[in-house]
Amino acid sequence: MGRTAAVVFSSALLLSTCGCGVAMQSQQSATADCGGEISIGAPYPLTGVWAENGQGSLHGMELAADEINAAGGVKALRGAKLKIVSVDTSSDSPGQAKAVTENLLQRENVAALVGSYLSSMTLTTVVAAETRQVPLLTQSYVDDLTQKGYRFLFQIPPKASTLGSKTMEGVQEIFEQQGKQLRTVAVAGSDDASTKAQTQGVVDGSRALGLTVADTVIFRNGLSDATSVVSRLADARPDVVALGGNVSDLSLIIKGLRSRGIRTPIATSGGGGALTPQFAQALGPEAEGIMGTGAWNSDLKLPGVAEAAAAYQQRFGTFMPQEAGESWAAVHELAQVMDSGATCDPVKIRDGLAGTEFASGPAAAVPPGKVGYDATGANRFIEPILVQWQSGALRTVHPPNVATTPALPLGAP
Repeated sequence: MGRTAAVVFSSALLLSTCGCGVAMQSQQSATADCGGEISIGAPYPLTGVWAENGQGSLHGMELAADEINAAGGVKALRGAKLKIVSVDTSSDSPGQAKAVTENLLQRENVAALVGSYLSSMTLTTVVAAETRQVPLLTQSYVDDLTQKGYRFLFQIPPKASTLGSKTMEGVQEIFEQQGKQLRTVAVAGSDDASTKAQTQGVVDGSRALGLTVADTVIFRNGLSDATSVVSRLADARPDVVALGGNVSDLSLIIKGLRSRGIRTPIATSGGGGALTPQFAQALGPEAEGIMGTGAWNSDLKLPGVAEAAAAYQQRFGTFMPQEAGESWAAVHELAQVMDSGATCDPVKIRDGLAGTEFASGPAAAVPPGKVGYDATGANRFIEPILVQWQSGALRTVHPPNVATTPALPLGAP
């Protein structure tokens, strides 16, 4: 479906969340007023260094809307179609993220939001959503989101601190499986909110496993020269390098290490740049064997994933990245709640998300195959996965219950 079908999907959601005082309340209170379209807002970074991830997130929403609309729409709402309404948060301006989300909520009648991928942007878009009492399903990792008492926030992936520690647990198990000893790690990550938290999680998780953290480097998001970062990582002589950041920054660092002949295994925490199609394009053969921790992958044996991944590949010309999968599942969750509750009322949708355990179908297609939110809005079932670049594709290699292939042999430090 192109933008037209996505628009059809979000119009229905739009009719449910008008931000206009008494008129809004009367519209939201009457299920019969949902009309033929229901709009879902999609605030994402569509420009700047995180634009690829924002576009992937938006594409996943559009794909889910197409699937739902083609299957008859939201049946309990007389077949209402879903429409996706997107706005650009930017990649570096939290103020813009909040402003465009507020504007979206004021001018459109959205039933829910899915976004904003980048945690530093989501930290402000959630304020706009909470103020308007519109549920926000997010792919963002940062721990703060579920520590502020928000009622309308639902976090699909693991928290950033958990991802960091889980990265090292998975890497250590891969080392053990291959008969190698992991003793030291050097860590580097950009200074955006989520990556900083993930980097600290890697450090804490490494020490909890008895590993020596040889060096920790925090660099400014948007490197023009990675020489100093590369030098510190190389001088640390670790058994594994753990990285976090956007595609451009990671590419500079990895190319710098490899150009020095350093073949140390590399793992990335929290998805981001290393799990996107552009990462493999930027690094070419040097991407082979690089690992990353995330919340979703297109080879998972979960309901609807294979079909969605094939449709995504055909429509957008690339594999379906992590953020697209999370957004796809999020829209299916919203549609299930709207259908089961026969509602497009944002507050009732919020209550439905809080009270539903998604255990079947695409709405549950997030590891380990079940989604449910606790009182803070965190997904209490989420299980981080470790993926690896193999022959130009991302393959799930850990944990064993969801792995689809063994990890490639890790290079010697």
